[in-house]
Amino acid sequence: MDAVEIEAWCKRKQLAFENALVLSNITSDVTDDILLRALSQVKTFGKSKIIDRCLDTASKTQFVLIWTSTDLTKQNLPDCVGLPGETGPWPVHVLPVSRREEEFKDKLLSFLKQEGKTVADVRGFLEPSALDVNTALINALSSLVDKCNIAPVDTHGYRKLRMFSGAKPTPSGEEEYDAWAEQTMHLLEEWQCGDTVKKQRIVESLKGPAADIVRFLRTQNPTATSYDYMQALEVAFGTTESASDLLVRFRHTFQNDGEKLSSYLLRLDKLLHCVFRKGGVKISEMDQLRIDQIVKGALPSDMIALRIRMTHKLRAPPTFSELLKEVREEEDVLQSRNDVKSTVVSNTVSVPRPNLDAKGNSEVEQLRKDISVMKAEMVNLKAATVRTQLDTHRPQAEIPAKEKFRRSDQSQRSRLDEDKPVIFCYKCGEDGHFKRDCDGEENLKRVNNRLIKLTKKAGNYRGTQ
Repeated sequence: MDAVEIEAWCKRKQLAFENALVLSNITSDVTDDILLRALSQVKTFGKSKIIDRCLDTASKTQFVLIWTSTDLTKQNLPDCVGLPGETGPWPVHVLPVSRREEEFKDKLLSFLKQEGKTVADVRGFLEPSALDVNTALINALSSLVDKCNIAPVDTHGYRKLRMFSGAKPTPSGEEEYDAWAEQTMHLLEEWQCGDTVKKQRIVESLKGPAADIVRFLRTQNPTATSYDYMQALEVAFGTTESASDLLVRFRHTFQNDGEKLSSYLLRLDKLLHCVFRKGGVKISEMDQLRIDQIVKGALPSDMIALRIRMTHKLRAPPTFSELLKEVREEEDVLQSRNDVKSTVVSNTVSVPRPNLDAKGNSEVEQLRKDISVMKAEMVNLKAATVRTQLDTHRPQAEIPAKEKFRRSDQSQRSRLDEDKPVIFCYKCGEDGHFKRDCDGEENLKRVNNRLIKLTKKAGNYRGTQ
């Protein structure tokens, strides 16, 4: 483990550099008691305490971060530590003095910048003969800067993880494994506490088969870390697809018909994080993979995707947050335009209802009555028309005697009054009814004679010569 990794580990665990050392090549069967017994034999370490363990993927061994009560910068340290004849030796790693001085210099300059001071101002507080700052003053200032920059350690009021049991189907109130594991891995990096507390919080959120998996692991390996817990749960409940299989599935995920581009983007990013958890992609490559799949997998008819296709090569690939914000803003603009168009169309088509007062209501009621009367007359007229058509097709023999007598009587009276201009039938030539109401036989000769007489009389009546 190099100096940069040791420095990051110490910062994460809030451990002073001068009191930190790392032992390497430690197998999983070495317990904390064995390590503390080996450290106690080195007097220069003083009192020791095991802070954390980390797995070395190259050699399948562990790194152990240890706190010592003495300042290691002032001590002569051994190269290895172990129990002769029993176990070990384990190489010892510490931060070099030059690295500590550079770290102190950066912290000092940052602290002075926050306070609005310069190095010249600090020299004014020192005695003229004490221009060379001794090690004790450096350590004191470094400790002061560390206290000012240290983030507060989370207390018991932390946000608990949701329950996970691993049962199928997922019970109500529990999370699917992928969602639960994503949240847990994120919180493991955020929690400012020791690994023992992290393991306790993970165990608090487990029950059923998932709790059994962790219990079996703790029985086999008492020194297992919180990340070992998560690895065991991943093997038991995670997907069996490899990183390459997940990457293939990611590249064959396309936008569905009717699906918003923002929803498609969320679906893609969830699958991309599964690929990342399996180690199939680096963080620096995720943005490029995401934008490439958006260009290839979005619907051709999506206007927002069309704009992205035209401009994605003109700039660096955006992050997930930037791309999601951009897509959602354009979706809102398109939605507002569609709402305005639908409002204009509805206002154009719809006719406003009149505001009727008492007089208007009375007029409406009168119109309704008139329409009812007209409907009744229409019904009576239709009935009369049907009855007339039936009588027209009825045989002559079926006509009653009274009707024949009535017609002969009408013919006699028509002869007496033929000089008078009266209405007559254009079918039978008799007076007093129209052709549509006639039930007699057709007599065109009589009709023609009546028309000739009517024309002549009309001319005389008008004073023609």
